[in-house]
Amino acid sequence: MAWFKLRPTFRIPLNETRDSAIKKLNDYHAQVESSAEFLMFGEYGELHLPTIEHRLWSPHLSFYVFEKDEECYIFGRFAPRVDVWTTVWIAYLALIFLAFFGAMLAISQFMLGSYVWGIWVMVGAFVALAAVYAVAHIGQQWSADQMQKLRDCFEEIVLRANIK
Repeated sequence: MAWFKLRPTFRIPLNETRDSAIKKLNDYHAQVESSAEFLMFGEYGELHLPTIEHRLWSPHLSFYVFEKDEECYIFGRFAPRVDVWTTVWIAYLALIFLAFFGAMLAISQFMLGSYVWGIWVMVGAFVALAAVYAVAHIGQQWSADQMQKLRDCFEEIVLRANIK
């Protein structure tokens, strides 16, 4: 995983058609219907960790079955759970708004010839943005074992669904 990727991805090339792979995944999902950790919605699916294993930065795996230029593959992406991901994006948006507000305030203060303390609001928002970004990367590193577990589990699902 590269350091700059907040949501690591992978591709699994397939030697069969997209429709065939989707059907096999949906059929396998129907066999293990009792599992709340493996979900299928047509061409899209998710794999979650059991609730008892959740930590703050626990990931989930979402995947799509694609076919492009006669090549079929499964595209997977790791991301934090929806509640954590939503919180992170709300923090990003709030801090970006605060930085913009600080910049506009600083420009207004400068034009009025006042002390430009609005620049500190903007700088503080950017420092907080960098901190949230760093914490996200640290959380990603802390959940590397769970990402590997999800990947192994997904590869087992692909194997058991007899997708080639």
